Amino acid sequence: MKKNLVFISFLLLAALQVYAAASFRKEIPVRQHGKEEGMLLDLSKISMGTLNDVEEKKQYLSTVQLEKQRIQNYTLRMVYENAYTLYKHGDYQRAQEMAQTILSIDPNFKQAQTLAKQAQHMGTYGTISEAQVIEAKFQETIRLYDSGRLVEANDKLNEILTIQPGNSKAQAWKRKIDYDIAKEYTRRGDVAYEQGDYQDALDAWYNALLMRKDDPKLLAKISETENKLRKQQVADSMKQALDFYNKGQFVESYAVFERITKIQPGDPRVQKYMSQLKNEIAAGYYNAGNKSYNSNRFDQAISYWTNAKKWGADSGTMDALIKRARNAKENHLRVKQERAQQAEIAAQKAEEAAQKAEEAAQKAEETAQEEPIETVTVDNTLIPGATGGIGTSVGAVGANETLPTLGGTVNRVSPEASAASRAKYIEGLDAFNQDDYERARQAWIVAKQLDPGNSDADLGLRKVEELMK
Repeated sequence: MKKNLVFISFLLLAALQVYAAASFRKEIPVRQHGKEEGMLLDLSKISMGTLNDVEEKKQYLSTVQLEKQRIQNYTLRMVYENAYTLYKHGDYQRAQEMAQTILSIDPNFKQAQTLAKQAQHMGTYGTISEAQVIEAKFQETIRLYDSGRLVEANDKLNEILTIQPGNSKAQAWKRKIDYDIAKEYTRRGDVAYEQGDYQDALDAWYNALLMRKDDPKLLAKISETENKLRKQQVADSMKQALDFYNKGQFVESYAVFERITKIQPGDPRVQKYMSQLKNEIAAGYYNAGNKSYNSNRFDQAISYWTNAKKWGADSGTMDALIKRARNAKENHLRVKQERAQQAEIAAQKAEEAAQKAEEAAQKAEETAQEEPIETVTVDNTLIPGATGGIGTSVGAVGANETLPTLGGTVNRVSPEASAASRAKYIEGLDAFNQDDYERARQAWIVAKQLDPGNSDADLGLRKVEELMK
């Protein structure tokens, strides 16, 4: 990996140096910011065949990006020096073009901004001397300084020093303004410190330190306040972590303790709490997994036991439980599927049986309607139901002769008609239970027609007629 990085850096540097050297021999087009950087190779097309691990690739790309940025900064500085040389030789147009090229890659390159403006100004107003421009900037610097706008005055001095780096007057003014800015930042830091706002105090003092790098008093303040801020952060975080712990929010508590270790590594009390929390979190996940398993929530149990393993539970035990849950899940799904299939088959059979019964009832009803009722002629009178028990033929009855009484009605209903009558009775009973009395009555009438001896239909008809009165 290191060899690859060195080789890539070498290629980048070589390409950039060639471009910088060529910029003096031909025109430099002004590029728009946001398009290709122009002076840099496209590293995304370089193969990473030997890097298989995702994290390794991320680290490699991050390192390449840092190296790329470093080379870019170095090259832009070199191009800027060439642009400044062109400016000093009076070639304002090409100096401006090179400065604009730098800005298309790094819009925040302040010296290139100043040089581009100054080269454009000098190219447009060639009769104005550089000395006049510098004097005008000095006047603007003094005006800003008198107005208390120290940062803007300092920026204006930087513009002067960009055009004339050796200008002693500008250097003297810059030292004075840097001192005043550092003094103001120090004052703000002191005020924040007195108010107990250690972070704001440090921010202000670090800004002052940029301009007073060798101030021992400022360094001592910063060191002391860093320690106080660290202790304050640790105390606040400890309180928060213990609050979470007392509420049973162990994962949240552990996260806060982790944050404390980054502020103050090696604290034995924190390490003890973290060890205890890991055990409790692992036990919680283990118990939750058992509960889910016993409720046949196997996926949830697997998830809980996997988390328990991450928090330090015995890997062998957790792996065995996870395997058991997976097997139980498969068995549960298989049994469930088999029961569903059996229920489907039973439903199909019931449907077929019902269909056959309906067909039989319909057939019996048709047969009953088509079968003629046998009759016997008595003195030219038809008596329904009289059959062979009395005789197929009876002579004429005399005037004083009494007609014999029939012993009862003879039932010659077929088994099919009886079954159909029974089915109609059940249909009427279902309608009766749903308070649909008219439909029940019609069904029982048909049941009686199919089987006059159906006593259940008789009872039903009497009951429904009473209710419908």
